[in-house]
Amino acid sequence: MTHPPRFFNTILARPDDDSPRIRYANWLEGCGNPLGEFIRLQCSLARERLSEPAIFCERRVQELLAEYQTHWADALAHRVDWCSFRRGFVEEIALTDRQLIRHAAELFQRAPVTDIHLQSDGRRLDALPELGDLPYTFFLDLSAQPLGDDGVARLADAPMLAHAHGLNLGSTFVGDDGLEALAHSPHLTALRELYLNDNPISDEGIRQLVLSPFAEQLEILDVRATQVGDDGVEILRHMLEDKVLC
Repeated sequence: MTHPPRFFNTILARPDDDSPRIRYANWLEGCGNPLGEFIRLQCSLARERLSEPAIFCERRVQELLAEYQTHWADALAHRVDWCSFRRGFVEEIALTDRQLIRHAAELFQRAPVTDIHLQSDGRRLDALPELGDLPYTFFLDLSAQPLGDDGVARLADAPMLAHAHGLNLGSTFVGDDGLEALAHSPHLTALRELYLNDNPISDEGIRQLVLSPFAEQLEILDVRATQVGDDGVEILRHMLEDKVLC
């Protein structure tokens, strides 16, 4: 489905703001387009601003999705493996690194994507593209992918990381060498959340992390189920206080 630029460009530029979405919903409803009702319902559910019980709104959302989801998401067809709607638009996608490398520019022009679940073996991560014109950040989830230290080192070189406010590397087989590469990445200027749980990371990797330029800006750091000992936990808590999950 193609959206009128006069509405959609503002939605793309301000993905956290409901106001442009509601203005578009009003216009759509005036045209008899069911997408307007869908946008309004999902925005109301997300903000808990409901005029009737949530179960009725959720049921209506599912009815609309069952009938129109394929049409509403056709702009992303063959470019992602699956997608999910939030507040009336596709915001969550899952795809391979090849798909992202090939279609990144189109994806971010066709939907206000804020969550990316990326499937990768780590070999192409340094080729993730730069998105210089993107006006917002996103959460990048690579959890449970077989990256290892080499894959994470390639990821650390990816310009696309400059737009990630969250990075999930849980269960990716990253160790101290990969964490050191990440700590020296020049691209993590927007990073606020870092998930390293269930990896063979030790206190040595943590020492590298605390020396990184982005460490003090973190709001969440997850090192649960790692090899980080009491010394490493003490260092992290001294630096990040209650922001560490361990």
